[in-house]
Amino acid sequence: MTTPAAGSRYHLLALTGHPSSAAARLVRAVRFGATTPTVLVDVTETGELDVEALGALARLSMLLRSTGGGVLLVGAGAAARQLAARTGTAWLLPVHRDVEAAVASLPASGRPWTVTELAPGCGSALPQPAEGG
Repeated sequence: MTTPAAGSRYHLLALTGHPSSAAARLVRAVRFGATTPTVLVDVTETGELDVEALGALARLSMLLRSTGGGVLLVGAGAAARQLAARTGTAWLLPVHRDVEAAVASLPASGRPWTVTELAPGCGSALPQPAEGG
C-alpha cells in the first residue's frame, strides 16, 4: 500500500445553514476529525458570512497554518470578501470561485491533491485542544 505524499490531501466541507452556527459546527468537526491540515470551505449554500462566522474560520485557519495547512473559502460573495478585507482576515481566508480553482491554488509539491473525509476517532492532524476548549 502506498502512502500519499505529505500535504497531498484536503478536506472539502460545505457550510450550510445560519453562517455563525454552521461555522462553529464546522470548526468543531475539523478540530476533532481532521486528518490533514488543508480545508476547503464551500460557502455557496449559506447566506452571507457574518463577522462571527468569519472570525471562527479565521481562527481555524490560524490553527491549521501552525500545522502547514490553512482554510480556503470557495464561492464567497462580494460582501464576504469585503468583510474579510475590512477585518484584516483576507490573508487568512483566500477566496476562490470554485473547488477547481481552490485546488489549483494549492502548492505544487505533494500533488495530486485528493479529497479526504474527516475521520472522527481516528486521530487528528491538529494539536488536541485543552480541556474545556
